[in-house]
Amino acid sequence: MKNFLLRWTLTGPKSGSVEFEISGLLSLYNDNHSYLIDGRLRIVSGHAYYREIGNPRMFVRRNGGEASGRQWGWDLISGKRTCEKLCTMETYFQRIGYWAPSDRTLILSIGAEQGWSKRTRFSPPVEVRMC
Repeated sequence: MKNFLLRWTLTGPKSGSVEFEISGLLSLYNDNHSYLIDGRLRIVSGHAYYREIGNPRMFVRRNGGEASGRQWGWDLISGKRTCEKLCTMETYFQRIGYWAPSDRTLILSIGAEQGWSKRTRFSPPVEVRMC
């Protein structure tokens, strides 16, 4: 079992900012052939200014890394929530998947989809090593 934590501050054009956090637990089971991500996405600070950053739709994505350096590809693991909804509650996410013997890390990041153009910004990733 490994804990993970990632904080990311998203700033808007009017100098408003909101700090988001994903945290949770990554565990292996089934003789290390499967993994379970159990986490939550929430606003940590600045919730009164979510309109100043455009009230983006927030989500969590994952990727995996093998020992050779090859990665699986990014995949959404949570539903998209507006900041307005995150102000009143957190969003929880779970993902179960296959874990190959050559896999070494699980990579998680926060995404923010903004405006009519759906321009997307991503946080720096957090890597959770499993070996």
